[in-house]
Amino acid sequence: VLSLVLLLPCLSSCSGDATKDKTISVAEGYAEMTAAIGKARSLLPEFWQVFDHREHDETDFCLKVKITDKDNVEHFWAVDIERKDGKIFGTINNDPNQVHNVKIGDRIPIPEKDISDWLYERDGKMVGNYTLRVLFKQMPAAEVENYKKMLADP
Repeated sequence: VLSLVLLLPCLSSCSGDATKDKTISVAEGYAEMTAAIGKARSLLPEFWQVFDHREHDETDFCLKVKITDKDNVEHFWAVDIERKDGKIFGTINNDPNQVHNVKIGDRIPIPEKDISDWLYERDGKMVGNYTLRVLFKQMPAAEVENYKKMLADP
């Protein structure tokens, strides 16, 4: 069974210190995670609308990207998002645990089909980050409360 490795952003934002990020493995096909990824993907046009028209001082735009290396799949936060000539680019913001074809700091093209989540900050709160909410069941209560305080809509 393949597992998905999801990286959680550190408590400030996904543009913070990636060395403080932690990973949580999730069995591939986990229905709640699949639904969360589906929701994030369905709302991706809203992300791009805000990305292109920052009307409320939104910052720290990040995309969670699926990276596949042979039989291993890992989801990374990418920062410094750029859309240029119809293509998406970002910089890997986490150290890999299971894949070996990327490393922290790599600037990569991001196929839209590989985007599994997104987030940005508005008024000091995280908007998006739908996959995080599914992981609350696997996290200590105090950590969940810290993340909920950071979310615009917990």
